[in-house]
Amino acid sequence: MSVLVGIDAGASHTEAVSGGRDGGLLGRARGRSGAIRPGQEREAVRHWLEALRETLPRDGETRTPAAVVVGAAGAGDPAASARAQEMLAAALGPGSLVCVVTDGEIALEAAFPGGAPGIVVTAGSGSNAFARDGDGALHRVGGVGWQFGDEGSGYALARDALAAVGRALEGRGPETSLGERLAAALPCERAVELVPWARDAAPREVAVLARTVADAAAHDRVAAVLVERAAEDLAAHVEALLSRFPDAQPVPVAFNGGLLHPDSAVRHALLRVLHERHGRLALELDPVDPPLGALRLARRLR
Repeated sequence: MSVLVGIDAGASHTEAVSGGRDGGLLGRARGRSGAIRPGQEREAVRHWLEALRETLPRDGETRTPAAVVVGAAGAGDPAASARAQEMLAAALGPGSLVCVVTDGEIALEAAFPGGAPGIVVTAGSGSNAFARDGDGALHRVGGVGWQFGDEGSGYALARDALAAVGRALEGRGPETSLGERLAAALPCERAVELVPWARDAAPREVAVLARTVADAAAHDRVAAVLVERAAEDLAAHVEALLSRFPDAQPVPVAFNGGLLHPDSAVRHALLRVLHERHGRLALELDPVDPPLGALRLARRLR
């Protein structure tokens, strides 16, 4: 049996799906962070392979997929992406066709199959928006990393919340329950302990706190303001891409990433902002499943 694999390799985790050429799904697996970082491509590929092997059929017959497409955070760096693709191809052997693309490309294919135009805005640990215009050209906004941007991302929201807690502790800002809420989500007994924790925390560890901030928005004014700010920042990603769609047709927009799950306060705020400002948008409410987009692209490899 010819088995194909699609992989979504993000900063927080890797997710792989396997399927046949007829469109059926065979398996799904979740693994460790698979984002590409210059000089650390081998680690990312190792995590891709772990998820890939977990999703293959357990009949003992299929050990090597016929084709694999990986959509990876960090694949916008051509040199690092090429190194990772070479490593994956070498690990799988000559029987596998391999292609590494950006995470935005597989999200677009998942949301708008067959090259249809549209915009996908993503907010997870990081943030970006990708568009495919009416001519099939791809365009990107954001996705440059936490040091340079990632506005509206899980990291940015959580980082802003930690800053708000610091101001409240020192009397420089409004009182907020975020200190207690964030401490409870971590191995901290008091809000003041967030300071030493944050000094040593990796960006993805900070980003995990974003869901706590979003959940607090219904009960805490400071959290609500931060959620609105995140929604405004993500709306700006979409707005920057609208010039790529000059005709009067409605522009489809889909939503992806852990911070934009169906019940997220950030998602609800973003939907409201976009609806109020841009009547020409066709907001797609169905969840985007990026690994399926990667699997669809794998079916086209020859």
